[in-house]
Amino acid sequence: MITMEFEEMKKIWDEQNQEQLYAINEAALHKNIQSKKKRASRISNINDFGLIAVAFGTIGFLWFSDDSHNWYHYVITATLLLIVAYITFGRFRRKKKELSFDRTMLGELDHAISTVEYEAKRAKTMVWWFIVPLGVPTIAVMIWKVAPLWSWFVVIGSLILSYLVIQWDLNRCHLPKKRKLEALREKLTEETGTKQHH
Repeated sequence: MITMEFEEMKKIWDEQNQEQLYAINEAALHKNIQSKKKRASRISNINDFGLIAVAFGTIGFLWFSDDSHNWYHYVITATLLLIVAYITFGRFRRKKKELSFDRTMLGELDHAISTVEYEAKRAKTMVWWFIVPLGVPTIAVMIWKVAPLWSWFVVIGSLILSYLVIQWDLNRCHLPKKRKLEALREKLTEETGTKQHH
């Protein structure tokens, strides 16, 4: 797919009109890469704010839906605030790194690859910084309160489903997108090298 996409917009050399054809295809490819970069950044922004909203929404639900504020409420609240801090710090580092990329075609392609890599890494490690920190205290309070059997099925099922969804997103979205962008970069680098040797 990526080869076809590149081939459709690749630099076409024609003895009678080399410069004009190169300019047209260079502009089309650059525009396509800019679109990929913006799409990757938009997805990361949505994920950042979405996860933060879920965390604060959960905190609000815990404190306003139950008047018996026990140790569980404080542990979960502290865990969710740490998760928010982790997401915010990751976002800050990602935004800072974005400033280091050039505005050239290769620079913007590297920017897109870096953003997709960030999302892939976040998905790979999400079980450790999101699911486990929330799952452990939840199961602990269920043991403490001797929760009914049906609630165990719901909680364990939700944790397993969350893990499977994250893995599906990683393997079906982030990793394939990363491979396509890297293949495009390799192809573009090869074409640039070929042009410089002519």
